[in-house]
Amino acid sequence: MNLHQLKSFLAVARLGQIHRAAQELHISQPALSRQMAALETEIGAPLLERHARGVSLTRAGETLHKEADELLARMQSVVDEIRSGEHLITSVRIGIPPGLSSSWLRERLNGITAGIRVSLIEAPTDEQLTLLKRRELDVALARSRSEAFPTHLALEQRLGVVVRTDSALHHMLRNRPVATLYDLAGLRVLAHARGEIRVQEEILKNAMLSVDVDATWIFRKFGQYSALIADLVEADVAVTTEASALTNFSDWRWIPLEGYDASGNDLVVRTWATWNPQPTPEVKAVVSLFTHTHPQ
Repeated sequence: MNLHQLKSFLAVARLGQIHRAAQELHISQPALSRQMAALETEIGAPLLERHARGVSLTRAGETLHKEADELLARMQSVVDEIRSGEHLITSVRIGIPPGLSSSWLRERLNGITAGIRVSLIEAPTDEQLTLLKRRELDVALARSRSEAFPTHLALEQRLGVVVRTDSALHHMLRNRPVATLYDLAGLRVLAHARGEIRVQEEILKNAMLSVDVDATWIFRKFGQYSALIADLVEADVAVTTEASALTNFSDWRWIPLEGYDASGNDLVVRTWATWNPQPTPEVKAVVSLFTHTHPQ
């Protein structure tokens, strides 16, 4: 049995007449009849039931027809892939956290070399590291440094606050280039849900406590309805990066937050490029694009 025989068999099954199939295949009717007889001999069962109006499939013929049709479809798919060069392309899956600067990411992905296709999966750090462990991600851009995988610092983003442009707080800060931790005293502060950008819960909250500043913290997952959520929970400000503010609070003003955490470090969100040991050359090439960038 060969592909030529199967193509001939499918043509006969589709047209229901050997002479019409022979015309389509550009061979003689006796030659096609001999092909079908040889195929039936090799299969060991009749495939065609001959009658006055042509032929129809037997039960064995219906079974072979289904398998042959799927086989030839798969073969054609492989041929199309080879012709298109798809087999020469390697996919690299990158996890990205909420609030990452799209311009920063786009700039780095512009350095992708030919033969690599990138897939982006947005997920918080914990989920990214789980996917990385399962090898469902090739590179994680995580908000915390992993002790289990190779990693290096990729990006630092400055934290800030977003305020409504018609609020008394905005009026108070209108001529100031930065806000401070003391400006948040007594306010209702909206921040990314726990596990999204954990630095906001751990570092910033502890920083405020270290300077004896108290605020009411409200944690929600940020997205396209963040501004509405802020209204519903009566938040005075939201703490986030500038990139996240531009996406989720487009009508609010973002102001950089000046201050230090309890360890004396600047208030920034750090993103770490993380990957599995023994990466492929393509993954290595992608990882090399995410080198440390100073705060944005």
